[in-house]
Amino acid sequence: MNVLDIVFGPLVSGISSYMNKRQEIKAQEHQNDLELLKAQGERQAKLISDGLAADANWEMEFARQANTSWKDEYTLIVVSIPAILAFVPGYDGYVSHGFDALAKTPVWYQIMLVTIFFATYGIRYWRRTQSDT
Repeated sequence: MNVLDIVFGPLVSGISSYMNKRQEIKAQEHQNDLELLKAQGERQAKLISDGLAADANWEMEFARQANTSWKDEYTLIVVSIPAILAFVPGYDGYVSHGFDALAKTPVWYQIMLVTIFFATYGIRYWRRTQSDT
């Protein structure tokens, strides 16, 4: 053995060991990051799948209840009456007076009417647009 091996051997060996250990730690951190990303992707896919199943169940329940409900038809009739009467000669004044009367109602009542309409028609549309997210 020469003098350089005796003096610098342990130092080179220690540095080499340190660098190898550091590379192992970095590789393990990278592997952990990959596993975390995979788990997050799988969780997101599960949430989307569960959401689509819940949407389908909601639609089926809504359809089952709609078979015996007149709510949709009633709302459509009430909303259609002013539109139809506006084109009937002599009744357009009633439509104007009716909307003037509605404009004088409290804001909470107007909001309630709009809410009922959206509860009947808007929820189905909104749920269909949300199922892709």
